[in-house]
Amino acid sequence: MDFYFYLVFTLSYLILLIVGFVKRREKNIMSLTFFLYLVIVGLIVDNAIIAFGKFIGTDSLLENLHLFRYWTHAVITPTLILFCLGVLQKSGKKYFSTARAIWITFTCTCVLILIEIITVVAVIELKPVLEYGILHYVPVKKTAGSILMIIIVSLILLVTGFLVYIFTSWKWMLVGAIIMGIGSALPIKVESTAFTNALELVLMISLVATDITFSNKE
Repeated sequence: MDFYFYLVFTLSYLILLIVGFVKRREKNIMSLTFFLYLVIVGLIVDNAIIAFGKFIGTDSLLENLHLFRYWTHAVITPTLILFCLGVLQKSGKKYFSTARAIWITFTCTCVLILIEIITVVAVIELKPVLEYGILHYVPVKKTAGSILMIIIVSLILLVTGFLVYIFTSWKWMLVGAIIMGIGSALPIKVESTAFTNALELVLMISLVATDITFSNKE
C-alpha cells in the first residue's frame, strides 16, 4: 500500500513544482524564495527512490540511491531558512533585506548543512528494511545531528509563519508549519512509513501557496 502513497507524493510534488513556476509572476531565479523549489525537486527524487525501491532490489544501486537521498536532505533541507528570509522580505519589512539579515541567514544555513554532513551523512551506515511493501535503506544508528537540523528548520518555519501572519494576516504558512510540527511531535501510531511524508506534502503546499501569493503582490 505504501508504494501507492509514495507514488502519489512523487506526482503531487511534480505538480506542485509546475504550479509554482506557472502561477508566480516573479521569474527572478535570484529570489531567495526560489530555494523552495530546490527543496521540492529534492522531495520528488526522495519519494521516487522510496517508491521504486522494491523494483530495484537489495543491492549496491539502491543503497547508493538512498545514500544520495541523505546527502540531498543534508544539503537542500536547510535552504528552507533562505526561503523564510525571502518570504519575510516580500512582507514589506525593510530590516529583512539588510546585508546583516542576509549574512546571518546564509551563515545559519551553512552551519546546519555542515552539522548534518559531519554528524550524519559522513558517518552513516545503511541497512535494508522492508516495511509495508516498501524496500528502503535506513541508518543503522540514529544520530542527534539530523534531529537538531529538523528541529531548527521547523522552528524557523513556525516563527516565520507567525511573523508573516502578524505583518500581513496571511495564515497558511503558519497553519502548514503547525500541522507539520504537531503531527511530527505526537506519538501517533500509523501502519505506514508514509505519515511524515504526508505531513511534509501539506507543509510544502502551504509554502508554495505563500510564495505564489507574495510573489504576485510585488
